[in-house]
Amino acid sequence: MTAERLFEPIASGDLTIVGDTHFRDRGLPGEAERRERFIRFLDATPKGVVLVLLGDIFDFYFEYRSVVPRRFLDIFGAIARATGRGVDTRFLGGNHDYWVGDFFTRELGVRVHRKEIRIEAQGRKLVLAHGDLVMPRDYGYKVLKDVIRNPVVIEMSRWIHPDILDAVAGGVAHGSRALFHIAQEKRARAVAAHAWDRFFVRGNDAFVMGHVHFPMHETREGKEFLIVGDWIEHFTFVRMTHGRLRIETFRS
Repeated sequence: MTAERLFEPIASGDLTIVGDTHFRDRGLPGEAERRERFIRFLDATPKGVVLVLLGDIFDFYFEYRSVVPRRFLDIFGAIARATGRGVDTRFLGGNHDYWVGDFFTRELGVRVHRKEIRIEAQGRKLVLAHGDLVMPRDYGYKVLKDVIRNPVVIEMSRWIHPDILDAVAGGVAHGSRALFHIAQEKRARAVAAHAWDRFFVRGNDAFVMGHVHFPMHETREGKEFLIVGDWIEHFTFVRMTHGRLRIETFRS
């Protein structure tokens, strides 16, 4: 297969990419305000835009066949309003919210991607990834990933009561955040250092990722590497208009 056929052509409208909002509970300090800001962002996204939710929108999300977390109803509603007015919305699960099911597709009108997204738009070829699988030397997580994303493990987990599974996941997430908070800029520069050798081998001229909570935009020899940042401290997202990529901050 040629490089050209690896990329899905999409509409010529603006492309908006956002991730790492890490919503968990409105009662947590500052989260209600962060949610309201994100909902305003979604409500302000106009028809014709391709909106990519690049993972870790939720600090933990696991979907049962007949149960979804009710504490995210306000986020679900905002997403449904966006798709309802013609926003082409895509979701790529991160390391905290990979386990979405058909609720996103059937009820919210979102297209769910299981692997990196490869699109062609506005004369550009882009690869979009959450980023958890491209971090250098993160061997322990990559082994864990094979376990927690295994279909058999996922099916077995559905026999655990949702409240119990959520409590376990919440404890694990809290511990990982404590480690992950250290030196975000250093982590961003580490992944950027080897981006040029590894992230542009598919014929793409841009690579956009999340996971590292530090916005970054670097250009080299006509190629662009971007990290979208987060909605915990930075409130940033990536927008592409007329083939031009930039990182913006949502302030409204």
